[in-house]
Amino acid sequence: MACNRSKIVRSPIAEVAACSAIALIFGICAASAQSLLLVPDSLPNSSGAKVWAFSAVDGSVVNPDFIAPDAHLSQPIEIVVSPAGTLLITDETANAIFEYSVGGRYIRTIVGPSEGIDRPYGMEVVGEWIYFSMSITQGSVTTGVLKRVRLDGTGLEDWCVLPQVVSPRDIVHIGNGEFLVGDSGLHPGGEDIERIGPNCSISAGPWHDSDGISGIDFPQQITLPGDGTVLAAGFSDPYGLFTYDLQLGLEIARVSSLLLSPRGVHLMHDGRYFYTGGTRVTIWDPIANQNIVIVNQVSPTASVASFRWVTPITIAPACPTDLDGDGTTGGSDLTVLLGAWGSVDGDVNGDGMTDGSDLSVLLGAWGVPCD
Repeated sequence: MACNRSKIVRSPIAEVAACSAIALIFGICAASAQSLLLVPDSLPNSSGAKVWAFSAVDGSVVNPDFIAPDAHLSQPIEIVVSPAGTLLITDETANAIFEYSVGGRYIRTIVGPSEGIDRPYGMEVVGEWIYFSMSITQGSVTTGVLKRVRLDGTGLEDWCVLPQVVSPRDIVHIGNGEFLVGDSGLHPGGEDIERIGPNCSISAGPWHDSDGISGIDFPQQITLPGDGTVLAAGFSDPYGLFTYDLQLGLEIARVSSLLLSPRGVHLMHDGRYFYTGGTRVTIWDPIANQNIVIVNQVSPTASVASFRWVTPITIAPACPTDLDGDGTTGGSDLTVLLGAWGSVDGDVNGDGMTDGSDLSVLLGAWGVPCD
């Protein structure tokens, strides 16, 4: 097996097992593009938040430190992939939107407390704009607002003020400049999902009007599976996963046999539901009628987790010459390659052998950043 090591791609256990001892020391193998599910973890009882990566195929843990704890993340909620392929992350308690590389490197703060950002939650990228949800409190009155800022951090503005939505959560673009916005507020008329048109035209009634008794209560992540439906996680009783008709907003189905109140949800290609919340990451299998626990981070020897929303992402292999996984090609990579001469372990061109052709490729990529 030719091992193209990369800081960016973190491979499943089966692929890691196929690599040699040198690969395990200097980097994890990655032979092809990887479909992942990224889940923020706010780690309430430890020193820092982080982002986990799971396999989009079977839900297994790929890397619990896809983005490791750092000085920036505090309570990350949602990750969105930018047009440039970077990761945008809303952080509710850091009061900011951060940008990270897919290699886990902090790039910048797009907007933060100095711009008046307060508890940003849901986020969507449309064109050159990042749309995100917040609440603004003036005196005793709290009002929901959808703000937007350009991808380069300029042009921050209140795009849509929503007096009837006290606590907006997720915001999802459904096409033609229209959005669905979840309202988790307990005010009269709350717990609904609103439809917002272009230029903040608000429909007379909610897209989905929940009674909060048998219907969705405290809507969190809202996703579009791509089959003409909308899938939403309802966090409060009656908690569950709710499916709606995209055009009419009518409830089609509800999954209530869950192990916990869900925050995040993703419909997998095989029809199973990958959902998150509290200390657990779980799959609901509707055919077997069972929950499959992927992670339950409650061990006294480990940090207690607080899992948030789910973001699917496909990461192509990159930087095969970055043998030590530090994000660039340089002297330490050359040392690894020379130490692996005549074996498969320093093979960067995929021919199954470490030799002069690999050396040429490595020298040609010298000093080039991976992400």
